Amino acid sequence: MNMETLITLGYWVSSLGFLVASIITMLAVRKFGKSTLGSIFFYLFVGTGIFFVITIFQKLGADFFKISHESVDIWWHLMFYLALVFYYYGLKFLVGLGSAETDSSQGIKIGKEKTWGIVALLLLVIIFIIPSWAEPIINTYESSPVGQLGLHHFLAFILSGVVGSYLFNAKKNLGLIGKAIANPMIIAIWALSIQHLWELLTESWKVFEITGDNIEGVEKIFLIIASVSIAYAAWRLKSFAKV
Repeated sequence: MNMETLITLGYWVSSLGFLVASIITMLAVRKFGKSTLGSIFFYLFVGTGIFFVITIFQKLGADFFKISHESVDIWWHLMFYLALVFYYYGLKFLVGLGSAETDSSQGIKIGKEKTWGIVALLLLVIIFIIPSWAEPIINTYESSPVGQLGLHHFLAFILSGVVGSYLFNAKKNLGLIGKAIANPMIIAIWALSIQHLWELLTESWKVFEITGDNIEGVEKIFLIIASVSIAYAAWRLKSFAKV
């Protein structure tokens, strides 16, 4: 198979992984129902769902939105930040629930997660609607010094690295369910962090002079690792939700 075929295959494998992970996490949330755990895992469901939405946005591409390929890159990074925010709060609440030093209900308001889910949905709808209108703004960022330095790649690299490190350091405070999904989630989040470091080094800083296909091919490897790891974590989560 040539590189283009491998990249396409990598896209579909990673997309399927995020879709499967979203469905399994949603089923787990439904099993836990209106409970603290159900509320916590709803945040993880939204974050995972956003990753799948990103793959749809990328597939529709520049021609569909009538924007440049570089602008597509900016918009999906914005969605990536949103997904990480939901992951962070879901994991933060999970750590709080498993910590002996923390009240199990501290910071968790059952039902509030649905409100934040609606907010996320509205933001995604806006992102799918406004790209062509906001193209001059995105072009201004892209041509600016911070845009040329790859600020969007750097932020994605740092944020995912921080979330992964937070979970790694907090593993000792997790309960049984949290520990069951911690390792695959850490692998997934750090794989995403490395993916963005790779983009920063190759696309923005030009540390490695290689072709665009090779850059994208390596990215797909990290995305497959992330999507499969999240799907595995979702499957382990679902096993605890059986009645």
